[in-house]
Amino acid sequence: MILRRLLLGLLLSTLLALYANEHWMTRTLRIDASTLAAARVSAVNDQGEGGRSVARVEQQGRGWVLHCDIQPGYEWPFCELQLRLGAKDQGLDLRQFDSLRLWVSASGAEPRQQVRVFLRNFDPAYSSSQNAADLKPHEVVFDPAAQGMPVEFRLAQFMVASWWVQEHPLPVHLLGPQLDRVTTLSITTGGQVQPGPHQIQLDGAEFVGLWVQPATFRLAIIAVWLLSMGGFLLWDWRRSRQRLRQTLGAKRDLQRSNARLALRSNEYEAKAHHDGLTGLANRIGLRHDLSLLMRAQEELLFPLAIVFVDIDHFKRINDSLGHDAGDQVLKFFASHLKANIQREDLLARWGGEEFVLMMPQTTEAEAAAVAERLRQMMAHLAWPAGLQVSSSFGVAQADSEAEVEAGLNAADQAMYRAKHGGRNRVECSSAWQGDGKGEGEEP
Repeated sequence: MILRRLLLGLLLSTLLALYANEHWMTRTLRIDASTLAAARVSAVNDQGEGGRSVARVEQQGRGWVLHCDIQPGYEWPFCELQLRLGAKDQGLDLRQFDSLRLWVSASGAEPRQQVRVFLRNFDPAYSSSQNAADLKPHEVVFDPAAQGMPVEFRLAQFMVASWWVQEHPLPVHLLGPQLDRVTTLSITTGGQVQPGPHQIQLDGAEFVGLWVQPATFRLAIIAVWLLSMGGFLLWDWRRSRQRLRQTLGAKRDLQRSNARLALRSNEYEAKAHHDGLTGLANRIGLRHDLSLLMRAQEELLFPLAIVFVDIDHFKRINDSLGHDAGDQVLKFFASHLKANIQREDLLARWGGEEFVLMMPQTTEAEAAAVAERLRQMMAHLAWPAGLQVSSSFGVAQADSEAEVEAGLNAADQAMYRAKHGGRNRVECSSAWQGDGKGEGEEP
């Protein structure tokens, strides 16, 4: 009975959510005289192409009227109402919208008053910020008188003008529509206009899209269904468990006692295996985790890169700012170190300001590159109290379980060579034959 109610509720909620996504989750970008500054609205004619047509634009209510006098002189005479949506090298990203609505009308000498709508896109690969003719024009052509207002176009209907493609040969990856940086919306007279007065009136335009795309929304609904059914199964399992506990009386008390003991044992084990300040594994915890990995998948562990890390001049921080500041530096260092390594890597606080990083299936050279990236990252962090903190790294490699201890020693020695060599650097074990560990050097 409960399952039936759950399914019915999910079904009704799903239908309501799908309807809401289609009708109530719509985003709209309105363009008219109340939202677009007058300086961004202009009239363009063919005089720049050698023609003699004259165009001017005036505001009328919340829209604009383009007055155009088509004159012979250019092979394809035209007038254009141009709305600049952004700077020539910026523009609007229309990929978040699905369609364009227009409230437009046109009049002129022709029996059918066709107009052309252009969305001009900027791309530095082919556009110049100084030349509007290099903007890629996406075009639709229609007769406003044959349509009800507003007329709505899907943005997928806008195709790149063929004449522009012929004049601007592009590589294959730049062919086709691009609407990620649209700088201009233009309404232009038709391609076969006759001499004489023409007029285009645009009362407004709207870009329309959904806040959540249907595919994403449906995935979310599927996730809700899965979570709901999982929750029901969990609830049903817990109810069954409760009924079972009611029949097991004494056994239940024993189980609870055992569970409390196991929990305490886990807590004690966690405290024994982890550093209380940074939350990282300590030496015991690192060896424990490494042992588990070797038992489970030794063949996938080696080569094993071992990296020793030491915070430079940490004693000075403690002496000058106090141990509280030193603790903050340790926690800050540990958290950023952990956040910038692979999930399968092992990280531990070895002691004091020293840390150990173990990277399975990683060579010494690969680990040195990782260490260098971590060193640079740490050196450029904004540290607490305005500190400038650097770190030294020693890198070694173990190719079998028998070489792990030697690898730890080699990485430790390489780290001390890094400190002895000037700190804030990475040293590899294979690049040094001697010991190189600084005697009596300040950490």
